[in-house]
Formats: sequence, C-alpha cells, structure tokens
Amino acid sequence: MLGLLTEFRASAASEWIGTNIVLFRSSPAKPLRLRRKPRKRRQGSQLFEAVLVLLIAIPVIQIGTRIGTAYVKEAAGMSEARLLTQVADAGATLALRNLDNRINSEIGAGNAQVLSLSDLAAEGLWASGSDQLTALGRQVSLILHARGSQELVVLARASTLPNERSPRYIPRGGEGVGLVGYVSPVAPDQLHGPGLDYDLTALQNLIGAPQTWDTVAVRVLRMDRNVLPFLHRVSQPGYPELNRMETDLDLNGFDLVRVGDLNADRIAASGALRTGTITGDLNVDGNVNASGNLAIDGRLTASTAHVNGAITTDALVVSGQATLGALAADSLTTTGSFAVNQDLVVGGTAAVDALAATSLSAQALDASIISVGTLTSVNIIAETVNATRGQIQRLVTENCAGC
Repeated sequence: MLGLLTEFRASAASEWIGTNIVLFRSSPAKPLRLRRKPRKRRQGSQLFEAVLVLLIAIPVIQIGTRIGTAYVKEAAGMSEARLLTQVADAGATLALRNLDNRINSEIGAGNAQVLSLSDLAAEGLWASGSDQLTALGRQVSLILHARGSQELVVLARASTLPNERSPRYIPRGGEGVGLVGYVSPVAPDQLHGPGLDYDLTALQNLIGAPQTWDTVAVRVLRMDRNVLPFLHRVSQPGYPELNRMETDLDLNGFDLVRVGDLNADRIAASGALRTGTITGDLNVDGNVNASGNLAIDGRLTASTAHVNGAITTDALVVSGQATLGALAADSLTTTGSFAVNQDLVVGGTAAVDALAATSLSAQALDASIISVGTLTSVNIIAETVNATRGQIQRLVTENCAGC
C-alpha cells in the first residue's frame, strides 16, 4: 500500500508541475517564473489522494488475502486426497493377499474392520513412524467393509475435526487422486465426488462409519474380478486352481531353480539332466548312458543294457540282452541270453536259462545252487568248481579237464 501511495504522489506531483509551471519564451535572457498554489489548497489535495489510495488498496488486499487462503487450502486438500488414495491402495494390497479369507473369516459378511496407518506399517505396506495426520490436520483410518461374501469395500477416511461446521475441502479430482469424495450434511448416507456417488447406508451402524464433512477414498474388490481370473504366485486356500498353470512355460533359456519335488508326466531334456537323487520309479524309453558309477539300491529292469564299466547291484533283471565289462551281484536272474566278456562273480544264486560265453575262466566258481538249462562253451577252464548241488540237463564241450 505504501508503494501505491508513493507512486500516486509522484504522479500527482508531476501533473501539478506540468499545469503550474509557465515558461515565458518572449526573451531568452528572462528567467522562468513559477506560479504556485496556496499551501492550504496543496494540503487538502494530499489528504484526498491518501484517502483515495486507501479506498482502492483495502479491497485489493482483502481480495488477495482470500485468493491466497483459498490457494493454500486447495493445495492442502489435494495433498489429503492423494494421501487417502495411497492408503486405499495399501488397504487393497493387504486384502488381496487372501481376499476370500479376509471377507469370510476375519471380517464376516456384512461387518467392518477398522485399521490404522500403524497397522499398515506392521504389514510392511506403509512407512513406519510417518505422520498420522493429513495436510488439513485430519486423522486417517482404513475401513474394510465386507459388503457380501464375494465383495470387499476399502475406504480410507479423513475424520472431521471437532466443531467443524463446513467442509475443509471438497474433492475435485486431480493427478494422483482416485475415487475420493466427501459426506455432505444434506445426504449423510452418500459419498459424493468426481465420478463418485457411493451409498453408505450399509455402513451407517458399523464401527468407524464416515461422518458429515469426512473426506473418503473408496475402492471395491470382488473375487470374480480381482482374484479368480488371475494366476497367483502363492497358493490360495480353497482355490488350488489359482496357482496352477494350464499352458506351456517358456523360460527363454533361464534356469528353474530351488525345486523341491518335481512331479512330471514327461521330461524331455535336449542337454544335460543332472540330479542328486531320484525317488520312485524311473522309466526310460531310450538309452541311458552313464559315464560314471550307476548305483541302484532297488531293482533294475531293462530289455537291453550296454555298460562299459562296472555294475554293482543286489538284483539285476534283464529280459533281453546284457553285455557287461564286469558284473558283481548277489543275485542274477535273466530270462534271455547273457554274455559276459570278462569275469562273472556271483555271491548268491545264479539262475540262468541260457549262458553263452566265448571264454569262461575263473579261479573259483562258488555258488550254493547253479541251475542251467543249457551250458554251451568252447572252453571251460577252472581249477576248482565247488557246488552243493549241480543240475545240468545237457553238457556239450570240446575240452573238459578232469572229466
């Protein structure tokens, strides 16, 4: 206001000089003569100017103050609306961890649950130690209303301050603001806002229900819209199909790690298949090539087996042909032909329908029972043959030492 007064006085002074200075140009040598107004007239003019400045400045200041106050209030209201939107999103994240259990077990259809920002912080969904009030000084709470057995309404509420008789802020939407409205005293059972007209009747008699002039952000979650159509990272109790894939999984060359039990109908490996332990049955339609040791505690059944190294087993069942470098077994049973290129060592019973060998040589051949349907060999050489019982239906040999 002082600046306006100074400027006004400078302008008035300039005007006074322009109207009261008279230049006499009849002779260049003559001095200028000034005509001045009387002092009393000048004082009255200055007083009038000051009053005029005040009459103009006071309304301008009042208008500016109102505009500044409204701007600050609008900015604080937008900040509150964004905060409520974030709280509603955090509440939705919490509920979607197990929506069915939250609705039907923790809350119960038709009831409500009220949480604080501290509760959200304990769940890792809100910064711990953050301010519990909005920019307008209101307390924030989270209401989870089980509207039905398949629907949950999430409401983030900024509670009205005591003795508040007018709205601190009427939501108008904006960047970062979701569905946010306020409760009008004209319709206390309705939540009004941009694109929002939500019925609060079902909440009126429940704990934490929104009151007049409260600002509220709302989100609605449904099982058939937010849960059932999606594949979940973790199992959903009561819905085992929600983390079950029904399509091929292409990892694009990446690894599948930390698998506990792998239950598969078919495994096709184009590269290496590495495993520490296989529990259960292993059925192989093609070839099995073992560059190291092959240890089997149970039973090995094969139509054809080719092993370059050694096989150590308690029981070996071959329905077709087996060609081995060395075999050490407690029990050997075969229904087809059996060919051994090197040593045959049997600690228990050897039951063979047909034994064919180019050369069968052993320092000692010891067995409790040797039952052979047909024994055919070009040369059988043994220093000692001991058997409790030997049954041979037919023996054909070119050379038999000690016969």
